[in-house]
Amino acid sequence: MVMDKFERMVLAVASARHEDWRKQYRAAKGNEPRMKKTKDPAFLARGIAEVDIASLLYEELPTDWQAENKAAAEVAVDSVLAAIDQDVALDDDFIEAVSAIQHKKWLERNGAWAPDSQKVPYDELSEAEKEKDRFFVRQAIEAL
Repeated sequence: MVMDKFERMVLAVASARHEDWRKQYRAAKGNEPRMKKTKDPAFLARGIAEVDIASLLYEELPTDWQAENKAAAEVAVDSVLAAIDQDVALDDDFIEAVSAIQHKKWLERNGAWAPDSQKVPYDELSEAEKEKDRFFVRQAIEAL
């Protein structure tokens, strides 16, 4: 399968986020597995209904466990490519503006289950939560 620039960038950003999460998880939990159920037909066809997401690279994850990172990466990559087309500076102001969009889109996808502390506008998030959104934007810029 031949990937276009957008798809390559999305894969790079989503993969970087998963690797960052794995690094943080391993620092906190060591080699403790992080088991998650999957509904991915390809895994179920092989008799695998649960996977250790901490032991797998992004590309090895079931599609249902790739989905959130992929969706977030698509938002960031779309924004960065649009900014390039419009000759917008990819500076700190841009990162903050797109991070706010990133958070809004995350809430659209996850608001039903999100904790109250995350059901607020971007400006009201903790710095740790803002960094999760910024990560995607920075990685999309790097993926250029």
